[in-house]
Amino acid sequence: LMGEHGGAPFFLSYILCLFCIGVPLLVAEVVLGSHGRGSPFLSMSWATEVSGRSRLWLTVALLSCLAGFLLLVSYLMIAGWSLSYAYQQQLGLFAAISLTGAADYFTTELSLPAGLLRWQFLAAVCLVLVVSLGVRRGIGIFVWVAVPLLVALLGVLISFSVEFGDLSAAGNYLFAWQPMDFDRGSFMAALGHALYTLTIGVAAGMSYGAYAPDRLPIVRSVLTVALFDVVLAVAAGVAIFPLLFANNLMPAEGFGLLFISVPYAFGNMPFGDMYGGLFFLTVFIVTLGTAVALMEPIVSVLEQQFRLRRLPAAIAVSGSAFLLSAYATVDLSAAASGQGFLLWLDGVSSQFLIPAAVLLLAVFVGWRMPRELLRLS
Repeated sequence: LMGEHGGAPFFLSYILCLFCIGVPLLVAEVVLGSHGRGSPFLSMSWATEVSGRSRLWLTVALLSCLAGFLLLVSYLMIAGWSLSYAYQQQLGLFAAISLTGAADYFTTELSLPAGLLRWQFLAAVCLVLVVSLGVRRGIGIFVWVAVPLLVALLGVLISFSVEFGDLSAAGNYLFAWQPMDFDRGSFMAALGHALYTLTIGVAAGMSYGAYAPDRLPIVRSVLTVALFDVVLAVAAGVAIFPLLFANNLMPAEGFGLLFISVPYAFGNMPFGDMYGGLFFLTVFIVTLGTAVALMEPIVSVLEQQFRLRRLPAAIAVSGSAFLLSAYATVDLSAAASGQGFLLWLDGVSSQFLIPAAVLLLAVFVGWRMPRELLRLS
């Protein structure tokens, strides 16, 4: 997105949107969760009752959980495929491969998706294992292990990228001042990405806020999350783009970048098999962590509203997401557009459900809740 929308102007707009719009919205979600002390529906139900407002405002929780579930399908696909590519990279499958060969491998995998589906199923099982143990025992331990591991892996990948990649070309692409490429659509892309990267509008903030200690400084905590998010995003760019430019590759979007350009770049670098495997392991950790954040609100709803035990609830959500992700994977090879069902999922969630949930959340917290209920510390 930075390279497409003018480099530095897009980055500055993203920072502005992240801290001036994204952070307040995430604070609002966490505050609701910290008061409601339950699932997103319980938190919104509490807020409507104490505010004397209509229960129609529960639509915020409904839209958020539905959007989170649709996004979960995509993340489950990427998590499974990343595991597959990490394994294949370690085996040396992409060593000295041509760009055409990498593209052909990806196309073949999609045309015979049984192998990818096995890895997606494994990712779904990992989701169940983490979420079924609860926020403190499952997700808490996962974060305690995953975040330091993620930082360490990124450090290793950045070191490799600086040594063997074209750092100056990557810097010119990402941070060049190109105002001619920046327009109103670029600003909207920056705003959308700011909301997307903090998982706003999918009820994750409300779910985690329900477990926040009473004296937690919410604003400072959310600001820390946003700052950490920016640092990791820039680190990821430094880790991968110099390698692409060193191999005379122009960055592509989506699956083409991740599963064609990246394996080719690592496959033609010294020690690329090992570092490529570490890269896809990093992608798996990131996507699994995001999938956990998307899944937790839905599981908490099933647990508290429908009286399901946590393990069956986690199996139900992860299993449903796996079935839809399996259909999306099969559809990728058959769709004329290349991404029929997947594009539909993304369009419904990012263009309708999330904007609607975010707008309703902002209106409710900003104009319908009594100010004395908004604990900001």
